[in-house]
Amino acid sequence: MRPRAAAAVISVLLLAVPWHAARTASAAAGGEDEGMVRVNGTRFVVGEGDRTLYLSGFNAYWLMEMASDPSQRGKVVSAFRQASAHGMNLARTWAFSDGGDRPLQSSPGVYHEDMFQGLDFVIAEARRHGIYLLLCLTNNFDDFGGRRQYVQWAREDVAAGVGHNLTSADDFFNSTLVKSYYKNHVKTVLTRVNTVTGVAYRDDPAIFGWELMNEPRCNAEPTGALVQSWVEEMSPYLKTIDGNHLVTPGLEGFYGDGAHESKELNPWGIYYGTNYIATHRAPGIDFATIHLYPDVWLWGTTADQRARFFRNWTASHVRDTDAHLGVPLLVTEYGKFLWVDQEGGGENATARRDRFLGTVLDAIYESASRGGPLVGGAFWQLLLDGDGMDALKDGYQIVLPKDERAASIISEHSQKMAELSDQDAAAPARGRRRWSEPRKIGGFGAWRSSTHPYVQRFLVCFGSLFRSFSSLLGAL
Repeated sequence: MRPRAAAAVISVLLLAVPWHAARTASAAAGGEDEGMVRVNGTRFVVGEGDRTLYLSGFNAYWLMEMASDPSQRGKVVSAFRQASAHGMNLARTWAFSDGGDRPLQSSPGVYHEDMFQGLDFVIAEARRHGIYLLLCLTNNFDDFGGRRQYVQWAREDVAAGVGHNLTSADDFFNSTLVKSYYKNHVKTVLTRVNTVTGVAYRDDPAIFGWELMNEPRCNAEPTGALVQSWVEEMSPYLKTIDGNHLVTPGLEGFYGDGAHESKELNPWGIYYGTNYIATHRAPGIDFATIHLYPDVWLWGTTADQRARFFRNWTASHVRDTDAHLGVPLLVTEYGKFLWVDQEGGGENATARRDRFLGTVLDAIYESASRGGPLVGGAFWQLLLDGDGMDALKDGYQIVLPKDERAASIISEHSQKMAELSDQDAAAPARGRRRWSEPRKIGGFGAWRSSTHPYVQRFLVCFGSLFRSFSSLLGAL
């Protein structure tokens, strides 16, 4: 495309994107007339008419920390603005930072107000941009403290006199003292009153739900019983404080030793200390999650082996969720590392990443369009292009203005998911949808390879603008 033509398209985009953002904001997070997201069978619904909610989202764990510095809050605004412009309606981020240099909680029950005000700002901005937040309450891993930090606090708690009994991070799941620390954190976060909006977190419809832990695992009891017991205690406890929001354990999808579990489908066929079926059946759990990292989980295998694993992993979880859980399913993390080496075929790392992105989104759309339980996902991770962001790059980052192919795949997927919601609203009596041939959006067949990315984005935004205009005429 000649530069002059590209500039013309950009001018139209500047007019179209606000219509798209306005449509998203009116139909998504924090709508005054819609209230909290709820679960109805394998669907998320919202509003008095139980409008079906399909989710196209991203991970940005860094939002709270970035917003804790008022001079950096523009980056949080930019992240939400870019995500909204690409049709996304879900962000997954941390509501914890345990110990360390920039803590939310520096010791049990001791909180830093600047960090909490950063989270206040994140929630307020998410609401303003029409994006729901899935907030995670602690980490399985050492990053940002997590369960190892909780156990260390207990070891140092001389007054409690029980520290010598704690030998590993797995004691997080069974130590009464450690569990009391975690419960206090849950209560502190959920009852927090936002300094920007004046709304308590537990009453804020911008919050989609709570994730008990990021990727819980347990070596001490690999078949899943210890994590199972912990979830069965913590989820009901959370619900006594906040009965409005949805709750999920935060699992990656690894099968355990319970009924209907399929350990042979796990990476390398081993246990990881969780039960997929049983844990998602725990009291107070509202929806299921899986993660997708075939490259990392199956290090050293061939591309064909990883592709086979992906197909089996997604198909088995869709099947098992539908048959044994009857709740919605989200892929709350998925990504492909930008390896510098080649996997063959002359395809570079970015193209392989984009192909993987499209494959995941195709699987989500296929399930959602057929009335299946897999109804959304969130890629890892959204970053911005600018000062102070390079340190956050982990090889999985997607920078929307630069990663044009990825951005167009995400935009089109978001549009398709919004169309499904529109179709459900237009024909509620038809019940669960069963499409014979869902349209593919990410397999590099949806756009001609010669189609300029600006044209792709224009068509996505024009489609949203057209639907909004048609709806307006219908209302008149």
